[in-house]
Amino acid sequence: MTEGAAYAPRKIARSEFIDMRGLRCHVRHWGPSDAPPLVLLHGSRDCSATFQFIVDEMKGDHHFIAPDWRGYGRSGWNPQGYWFQDYLADLDIVLDAVSPGVAVPLAGHSLGGQVAGIYAGVRPKRVSKLIALDAFGLVDSDPAGTPDYLDTWIRIWREGPESSRPYESYGQMAERLRQTNPRLTMDKALFLAAESSRRRDDGLVEWAFDPLHRAPFAVSHRKAEWAACMTRIEAPTLWLASDRVSRIDSEPGGLAARAALLRNVTCDKVLDTSHNLHHDRPDEVARIMEAFLRG
Repeated sequence: MTEGAAYAPRKIARSEFIDMRGLRCHVRHWGPSDAPPLVLLHGSRDCSATFQFIVDEMKGDHHFIAPDWRGYGRSGWNPQGYWFQDYLADLDIVLDAVSPGVAVPLAGHSLGGQVAGIYAGVRPKRVSKLIALDAFGLVDSDPAGTPDYLDTWIRIWREGPESSRPYESYGQMAERLRQTNPRLTMDKALFLAAESSRRRDDGLVEWAFDPLHRAPFAVSHRKAEWAACMTRIEAPTLWLASDRVSRIDSEPGGLAARAALLRNVTCDKVLDTSHNLHHDRPDEVARIMEAFLRG
């Protein structure tokens, strides 16, 4: 297999580490520190480097700030596991560290977009603009499934989560990423594989996220709780979707019904993209985001 060269970043990131409630949190920065900030929040089983492609496509001056969530990337792992509410408290600490007392724009993908939206409703004065990339709220689960759900949670804690599969090379990891998303080019897949992994003592490489992230959250959230947060958002909001079909499309009213909860929301779509639209068409995602930030 010929791997070729990995994607070469045009804007070079620098790292900072801050204390995050007893864990070491890695924060990635791009651009001048005195430029307007934009906080970028990655999704599940991902890391801050996932935004490299749209950072490179941005035309204006920005100070990009992207933390690795606890248990991801270069941030510390929590031996007691992970709760969704952890992300809200961690984001509050990150914002105090990088922009104390000043509202900032947030952009998040998937899980990061869910956290950004809920946080913007909980702390509306801390968010100046909100961008959600393929992240349009929680989908209700059947309460009747709660006993089995919690049984799974207990079992994983008693037996331990499934270990990460080891790979011999970044090329193998890149091919795994491309199986999940065939639109991903090999050079970008190699870049993501290198940035999202860690090398083991035996020389093999494995994904850098804590395997405990494979366990479900102990608390299953409800759509009504998410909706209550959405109604409190004051920041102008951009919901940017891929053109995949999601479970929300089958709800009564679909995405439009959810968008109606927000006071000031713009909905847009990037064609020919998967859930990872910021990987598939970073130029178009960056263009839409910058136009929204300017507007």
